[in-house]
Amino acid sequence: MNPYPKPSATGGTLIRKVMALFKEQGFELPMSYPVLIAVSGGLDSMTLAHLISRYGRKIIAPELITLLHLDHGWRAESGTTEKEGVALLAEKLGVKFLHRKLEFCASSQRSENREEDARIKRTEVYESLAGEEFTYRFVLTAHHQDDLAETLFWRFARGELIENRAGILFKDFCVLRPLLKVSKELLRSYASEESISFFEDPTNQDTQSFRAWYRKKLLPELQNQFPRFNQTLARYAEDEGRIEASPLAEVIQTVTSSRVNRAQRKALQELTASAKVGSRLSLAGGIVLTRVKTGFLIENLNGPKKI
Repeated sequence: MNPYPKPSATGGTLIRKVMALFKEQGFELPMSYPVLIAVSGGLDSMTLAHLISRYGRKIIAPELITLLHLDHGWRAESGTTEKEGVALLAEKLGVKFLHRKLEFCASSQRSENREEDARIKRTEVYESLAGEEFTYRFVLTAHHQDDLAETLFWRFARGELIENRAGILFKDFCVLRPLLKVSKELLRSYASEESISFFEDPTNQDTQSFRAWYRKKLLPELQNQFPRFNQTLARYAEDEGRIEASPLAEVIQTVTSSRVNRAQRKALQELTASAKVGSRLSLAGGIVLTRVKTGFLIENLNGPKKI
């Protein structure tokens, strides 16, 4: 196999978009540290894994890549399982493979919030495997432009737009999302050109859930009337994303040398969304964060620091 294969026109477009986003976010390329790529077996994640591992040598060398498959235990096995499919892809691409099984309680399996429970579980696994003090520095996930638009629309529909303006961040602690400026359509084209095998999630056909209904019913109608609907929403989310709480949390984490936990992140989101000057949040170690007109004040860190 040619160690430096040339991508198709679609693959070249994808790689350029991904590299541009990494550079826009201040990353030095190629990366010199190990990373995980989260791969469920679906089209998006299988495409990301293939793109980065096969054509992404200017982003990261294949020997630094490990494909991470998380088994939710939700889908019935038929023929080749998703785990085996991801492992086979890793073998074909010449990268390492890692598997973890998520554990859910019985009530969570039946819960209407199953997707949210799963997201929390995945985040816990990511944070147990990746970070500056771990073997892997980051976990790359396959959230794309359509996901960004969908998340913003979901928050708007639930009345959460004011409190939580942005959609999905490129960098959220140890998680990186390099496809946020790539459309689902482009991913499909690439997967077709490269003959990438993937597994269909049957829940995507169940229009009783919001996401399936939005994708199957509402979105086609909206795009028929407004062809650039997704791109417009995604661009808005990108612009507003600069004020979400995670960057603030990372600053606090850096200057205090303490990890900001999930509960504190939620409190930071609420404080960031609040326009009320004087709002305060107490963190571990005697750290107090205060909302001021021009930003925030961190106290008890060798004197106040404005950020």
